[in-house]
Order: sequence, then structure tokens, then C-alpha cells
Amino acid sequence: MWLHDPIAARDTNLRKGPLGYADPRFPVEFAKFAAYAAWRFGDLIDTWSTFNEPSVVTEQGYLGQAKFPPGVMNFKGYRRAMLNIAQAHVLAYDLVKRFDRTKAYAESPEPASVGIIHNLIPFHPLRPEREKDGVATRTADYLHNRWILHAILDGAVNPSFDWRREGETIEKYRGKLDWLGVNYYSRSVVAGKTGLLSLITGLPAVPVLVENYGYQCEPRSTSAAGRPTSDFGWEIYPEGLAEVLSMAVETRKPVLVTENGIADAEDRLRPHYIALHLKVLESFLEERQGSVTGYLHWALTDNYEWADGFRMRFGLFHVDLQTKRRAKRPSADLLARIIAEGTVPGEALRAAEEATGVKLTG
Repeated sequence: MWLHDPIAARDTNLRKGPLGYADPRFPVEFAKFAAYAAWRFGDLIDTWSTFNEPSVVTEQGYLGQAKFPPGVMNFKGYRRAMLNIAQAHVLAYDLVKRFDRTKAYAESPEPASVGIIHNLIPFHPLRPEREKDGVATRTADYLHNRWILHAILDGAVNPSFDWRREGETIEKYRGKLDWLGVNYYSRSVVAGKTGLLSLITGLPAVPVLVENYGYQCEPRSTSAAGRPTSDFGWEIYPEGLAEVLSMAVETRKPVLVTENGIADAEDRLRPHYIALHLKVLESFLEERQGSVTGYLHWALTDNYEWADGFRMRFGLFHVDLQTKRRAKRPSADLLARIIAEGTVPGEALRAAEEATGVKLTG
């Protein structure tokens, strides 16, 4: 790829490239691709998303997780990547609007509605009474959840990535969002770390994700909070869906749940996961009618799951990778019933609460 040499970028700690998202050429090259896609497919598409989970790819690639290329620990590189993504989104937003002038569907309000799909995470302090943990939690929330939204909604671009400091307002970035997609899977619990790492990053307290909560659990086990975990080691925490939707509706843009699901090859937890999360969504909509426009379960079939390949099975339908045959899992029938009835069946919710220890009802 002309924009990324992940081996060179990794081996030189971003001194040599191309640097991927952190490369200075990235925003314009991405915008050119978006313009071509809008010109070529505009008569087929009315709803566009520029990026899927921008915070995830930058954190995994530039903050030392080593799962995504280039796999470095370089906070300056992370900041460059996020600044580039914000600029790329703004450029792409304008160009998609310019080159897609044809409605694919007569009922669409406009030829091109341009949004972004964001993996929102509720961050909780490990020890709420400890100031360092509270500051680190706010830092994690700002970096992962809010920074990109502030940039493309308000034009508030903060190059320091420190929520205590005011950044600059770039008028051409303001209002570049028509809708927001929310991906939700689990939460994160945060402890704060200061010292040298805080000095290097310029952050008031560096967020450290606490083991055995949220995304940091052992697969097919139990979290420190007594919650079951998925094949991925992600804690079942349906209450967090209401937390992130509350954050999303603050944008005053249409909100669509674009991903919500669980890696569960044996389908032992998926029916419970579906019942619990859709009950949370149902309750949320009772209080805020019309605030969420739709829900997409992730996924219809087993999929290629980023750096984990085909090992993690998210599908309502099992896929045999040798024969390509698809077989329905029992959880698909539950989701179909919920859709048909427009509510989560009481017996399914009670079974889910009993199996997981999660109590959503009195």
C-alpha cells in the first residue's frame, strides 16, 4: 500500500513510513477514495459512513496493543492519526455530498446522509473515591468517545488531547455529521497512573484498563463483577448500552445501533445477551421515544473478525468455512420473535437474568 508500510513504521517507531493513518497524505487520499465511491455508487446508496470505529484502529495500532498495524506505543503517532481521521472525515463528508446527487430511494430525505460509526464505551473508575482513577476515567472517555465527536460536530479540535485544555475551533469542521452509528459490546474499568508516562503523554492521569472487567477478561469465564464473559473474554454488561445511547443522543443527530452482539460459537450466551440488551434498549426508548432510529445485531453470519480472523463466532448463523454452508443458531429464532412481537418475551428475560446474574427487573 502506498500509504502504509506497517513493518517499516513499526521497526522505526514511526520515523520511517508510509505511516498509515498517521501519514500526512492520508486525509487527501482517503477523501479522493470517498469522492470516487460517491460518484460511482451514489445511485445505489443514500446513507454513508466515513469510518467504522476510528478510536479502535488508532488505539490498537498506535498505543502499544500490537494487534493492529503498525503495533507501536507512540502517543504522538496516535494524536497524528486521530487528527488525520478528523480531517479525512470532514473532506469526505463534503465530497460525498458533492458527488452523490441521486436518491437511491424515493423516500430518502436527501441523496447523501453522511455519518460515522463509533465504538462507544462506558468507562467506570475502579475506585470512585480515588481522584487519580476519576481523572483517568474522564481522560479515557474524552480520548475514546468524545474527542472525534467534538471535532466533527463543533469544530473543536484539541491537538493536545487533554480535556483540561481548550483547543482551536475550525469552522469548516463544524456540523459535519448527519447521523451517528453506535457500536456497543461491553464496558471498561479504569485505574489512573501518573509519573513518567503521564509526563510523556501530557495527560493528567494515564488510563489503565483493569484486568477482569469489561474487555479485559479471560474467555468463557466470569468477570470480577460476577458476570459471564464471551469467547473473546468480553464481560456481559447490558446496562452500558443505555449509558452510551445517552451520550449519543446528546449529539442531537439520528442515532442507529450499528453493532451489538457477542462472540459465542456454542450459542450458550447469545440468547441471553440479545434479551438483556434489547430489554435495555426497549426501556431506553420508553423514556426517550424516537431517539434511536434502529438496531442492527452483529452479526447475521460468522465473520472475519479483524485481527482475530475467523476464530471468533458472532453470527446468528454458523458458517462452515470448508463448505460455506450456513446453519441457523437458536438465538436467531429469539431475535425473530422479538422483532415479530415488538418486545422482549418475559420468559426470555427471566432466563437471561438467571443465567447471567444481571438484574434489569425488580
